[in-house]
Amino acid sequence: MLLAPDTKLHSREHVLAEDLSQMLHEPKRFAAYLGIAKRYDESDLRALARYVVEKKDLPVEVRGKYFFASLRRLIRKPEVKKAKRRTKKKKNGKRAKYNGNSKRAGSRAPQKSS
Repeated sequence: MLLAPDTKLHSREHVLAEDLSQMLHEPKRFAAYLGIAKRYDESDLRALARYVVEKKDLPVEVRGKYFFASLRRLIRKPEVKKAKRRTKKKKNGKRAKYNGNSKRAGSRAPQKSS
């Protein structure tokens, strides 16, 4: 029996988020689990989910809430900040000239006739 790869799961974070949402019986909260999969280590999240699932006195309906409340004691991954894009400067440093397509009454500059 061959298993076809799931095309929705693009990265390790997607696979982790899918596993967590299935373990905690909350498939509709995939996006929330994907967000935390990017912020925390995989081994810590899997260990916490295993702890929540094995907890006997916890009803199935509140496992997700308990899991998210327990995230506070985990250490986050160091964030990598993206560099901002720089916009190109104009050669002469001036704005583009008015082309006459504006609909506002007072915004048009008088044009010279040749």
